[in-house]
Amino acid sequence: MPSIESRFRQFHNDNPHVLTEMERLARQWFESGKTSLGVQLLFEVMRWDRSIKTKSSDEFKVNNDFAAHYARAMITRHPEWTGRIRVRALRSA
Repeated sequence: MPSIESRFRQFHNDNPHVLTEMERLARQWFESGKTSLGVQLLFEVMRWDRSIKTKSSDEFKVNNDFAAHYARAMITRHPEWTGRIRVRALRSA
């Protein structure tokens, strides 16, 4: 089975709008005065409120396994969010 990282890269390449939507939601969260954020919250907002459309080979629209990778991608693109977005350890498989 492919690694989580390779599955994330494929998912992100197929669905770049997911990261864009996560950034929009995070920006809104921080602008409301909140100081920290867990990426899982963004996943749940997208699932519930946006019914986001994605191309994925697995059964989940946005796989929870990708949370750590999305958190790092957001921090890379928005270094000012370092320390504000909670980051968990990457799983190797």
